[in-house]
Amino acid sequence: MKSLLACIGVIISLNAFCQGQLQREAAGSLAFASGHVMQLAQAIPAEKYSWAPEKGVRSFAGVFAHIVSANYFFATKLGAKLPEGVEMESIEMKLKTKEDVAAALKQSYDVIIGAVKSAKDAELANKVEYPFPGEFTNMSSILIALSHSNEHLGQLIAYARMNGIKPPWSE
Repeated sequence: MKSLLACIGVIISLNAFCQGQLQREAAGSLAFASGHVMQLAQAIPAEKYSWAPEKGVRSFAGVFAHIVSANYFFATKLGAKLPEGVEMESIEMKLKTKEDVAAALKQSYDVIIGAVKSAKDAELANKVEYPFPGEFTNMSSILIALSHSNEHLGQLIAYARMNGIKPPWSE
């Protein structure tokens, strides 16, 4: 009987230890990606923010603004509130300068990382509605936010290298 109780105690403590594991790891990965995105935002000269590889494709500023917008979008799917003054409809049109982009990136990453950390294990399987086809949950929102950031980080690295700019962490 004592060994059964000991096993139950170990199982319960392991279960408690694993609570929030996805959230902690995803938040850490998002923080890592955000650091690289924000370092690139600083490494790109202000006069290059309007550069795009071709007509009809997002510029540096456009990609940064898209990341900001998406971070807020995914955070709201996880229940976060938008910071005062953030207007989702105009983010991608308003963010043009290096200074505005840097401040908006930091704020948006703080919001999405906070939303990921605050997500409850019991709510990860809750359904979330997106404006595109598919069935999504809170867990999907976390995973999409993470992959989205990394996808555009890769795009920004390519843009930077096309302009002879080395990502700061690879110097």
